[in-house]
Amino acid sequence: MNKINSLNTTDLAEKLPEDFCADPANAWTFPKAFYTSAQVYEHEKEQIFAKSWICVAHGSELANSNDYITRKVIDENIVIIRGKDQVLRAFYNVCPHRGHELLSGSGKAKNVITCPYHAWTFKLDGSLALARNCDHVENFDKENSSMVQLKVEEYAGFVFINMDENATCVEDQLPGFAAKLAEACTVVKDLKLAARFVTETPANWKVIVDNYLECYHCGTAHPGFADSVQVDKYWHTTHQNWTLQYGYARSSEKSFKVDPSITDPEFHGFWTWPSTMFNVPPGSNFMTVIYEFPMDAETTLQHYDIYFTNEELTQDQKDLIEWYRNVFRPEDLDLVESVQRGLKSRGYRGQGRIMTDKQRSGISEHGIAYFQNLVAQYHQ
Repeated sequence: MNKINSLNTTDLAEKLPEDFCADPANAWTFPKAFYTSAQVYEHEKEQIFAKSWICVAHGSELANSNDYITRKVIDENIVIIRGKDQVLRAFYNVCPHRGHELLSGSGKAKNVITCPYHAWTFKLDGSLALARNCDHVENFDKENSSMVQLKVEEYAGFVFINMDENATCVEDQLPGFAAKLAEACTVVKDLKLAARFVTETPANWKVIVDNYLECYHCGTAHPGFADSVQVDKYWHTTHQNWTLQYGYARSSEKSFKVDPSITDPEFHGFWTWPSTMFNVPPGSNFMTVIYEFPMDAETTLQHYDIYFTNEELTQDQKDLIEWYRNVFRPEDLDLVESVQRGLKSRGYRGQGRIMTDKQRSGISEHGIAYFQNLVAQYHQ
């Protein structure tokens, strides 16, 4: 049983049962404090996000020498850059001298990175190239004045970073995911960024993942999506730290127009630990990816990226981008923002029943139970 009668935010971890959500058939969501408490957020920031592989971009954004991107992840500003030697590296985006941020945005870096504050310069491998007047500073340690590196790995066509220096590889965290994604989207490594929507969404990161991990709401809240992806022919399977929502699809004037040459179009929706979602829509020749970067207990920085293989977009592709921008994306934003507000109401009983059916049908919420059980293990 996961129903908790009362919970004080000062002893959240002690009160959470060890078997929380272990039985999807008899499961309730986290007590509402887990979605609003700064204490919970700080714990998850350090124990989950600072120790997990976090997906930050598609590999095409860092394909060539000197390409770089910056990302903000749990209060850290990170720069990922491909060196002249073609090696991909990730650094905390701060100068070791006084902490000034070094690069902003994304693009093509010069052959050295120069701090805007005191003009310290660094090679693209992070080593210090020049610190003005260092020859006249007693005991100046040039070797210990490099940019601070963190782990980075290219995996499944995407770029992942990890702040834990003891972390192993992404495959250890997501066993089997790369192979399954490549099977669902054979062109995954050929994709290119076509559009990106960035929002600071006023919702806890777990509210957003909960929303993704069920299609109980699809028919009601996503009429365009439900007109193409058939919820009555839809399955949700759980794997090791990732899940797959799979369904049959059809062409629709309301959302996905599928080329008539494609037989048996399908939809694949992957959630991966802790908070990245990869969608392969009907046609399997493009993708959308939702990157979730928590900012605080009730705010999540979201990158919603759309990828095609061609750089010159067709009119249908442009129309689809606008559907994502103006219809589908706002539908989900409205949902999660409303939930975050409602969780704090006196009228909310504190936990919501997870609607898991025996058939594990397309509208069953067992995916939420799986996710919450994983999170709960970090609160024991």
